[in-house]
Amino acid sequence: MRILVFSDTHGLIDSVVNTINRIDAVDMILHAGDVSSDAEDLSYIFPDIPVRYVCGNCEMSRVQPELIIDAEGKRIFLTHGHLHNVKYEAGYSTLVAKAKEQHADIAVFGHTHNPVCQNFGDFIILNPGSSRYGSTYGVIEIENGKIGAAVLDM
Repeated sequence: MRILVFSDTHGLIDSVVNTINRIDAVDMILHAGDVSSDAEDLSYIFPDIPVRYVCGNCEMSRVQPELIIDAEGKRIFLTHGHLHNVKYEAGYSTLVAKAKEQHADIAVFGHTHNPVCQNFGDFIILNPGSSRYGSTYGVIEIENGKIGAAVLDM
């Protein structure tokens, strides 16, 4: 399973659409907030790909700020990160604690606009960075019970 991860699009999704069109076999798209209406637009543009998303700090939205996604036997904790001190904690301890409380295998967040992909043994944190301000995105691959992640340039 291949999952593409975007965050902090802030109203500009052209490069996101181009990236999705360029990649084969996309099974799901995650958007880690700012702006959730961009994720809604992606769901209309790519109706055959499930799009899951959360709200960010730069929007007043009816969309939830956190989400658990079950994919191929793995649990993904998706949040924007502003509620979990991601700008202020070098080790992301609040985010990691919340994700582990949810029995997640990976925590996906945004907010900082800085890409991060760190593996802590059996747990991963992934911030795809900002597709608008940094031209990066994330990829999660789940195969044969193993989960991997990376940040790539658009």
